[in-house]
Amino acid sequence: MSDKRDNTRTAETAPKPALPQVNLPDISATVEPVVAEAQRVAAQTSVSGRKAVSRGTMFLAFYLWLLSGAVILSLIARRTQFFPGDLSITARLQKNRNPWLRGFFFTVSEIGFAKFAAPLTLGIAGIFWALRFRLEALFILLTSTSTILNALVKRIIKRPRPTQELVAVARVINEPSFPSGHVMHYTNFFGLLIYLLATNWRSGRLRNILIAFCTALIICIGPSRVYLGAHWPSDVVAGYIYGGLWFTWIIAVYLRIKAWLHPSTGKTPPEAVKPLQQPGDEE
Repeated sequence: MSDKRDNTRTAETAPKPALPQVNLPDISATVEPVVAEAQRVAAQTSVSGRKAVSRGTMFLAFYLWLLSGAVILSLIARRTQFFPGDLSITARLQKNRNPWLRGFFFTVSEIGFAKFAAPLTLGIAGIFWALRFRLEALFILLTSTSTILNALVKRIIKRPRPTQELVAVARVINEPSFPSGHVMHYTNFFGLLIYLLATNWRSGRLRNILIAFCTALIICIGPSRVYLGAHWPSDVVAGYIYGGLWFTWIIAVYLRIKAWLHPSTGKTPPEAVKPLQQPGDEE
């Protein structure tokens, strides 16, 4: 027995062989020039923060007149099952059973579910942060708060979703229908991307393509939710209105902070907020 104990102690105290060292490649030398070049291009193609504030204020003034009737629409939705046109529009839209159209609408809607929306939001915010548009990156993350308003209104209105007895339902979702959460999310997330691209960068091919792509997603998400049987057309309309209301609040706060970070000529912002300033202010 003692020999076995001695052998055990010897095995425990014996020096372990050193693990072979693995020399990982240093990717910083490759990544840093790419990031530096991307920042240089962003600085050259962007406008100053003051000009972005001016552009954004005009955009906000144009947007405000579109945002009326949300309360009235909600009260009607609480007291009636259908709005005029809900059934007829849905039936007309779902009448086209083209596989390509179904696949297109399915793809457009799929982007709005959390498993895709969350990493997409984080990824786009990370790109803006890497390009030194730090304030813009934070507000891209802030667009996710539209889900708070959506959940609140749904809890108050409690309107049921379309059923398979009335329309073709691609996916059963067990939560209230009014207003459309997808539409609200797209209006805020892709709407903010359009706003930031339009106000912070000069016109160019890439900028215009991205604006057109984001605009197409906002336009198509409404019909896609009706086509897939997830919402009534009135839910979609309410989603655009409530999404617009939330979007206006986000832009108002963004412009307020932006104006503070980029004051008029002769004034300098506090040192503490310098890291949030964007390139292009040397104009």
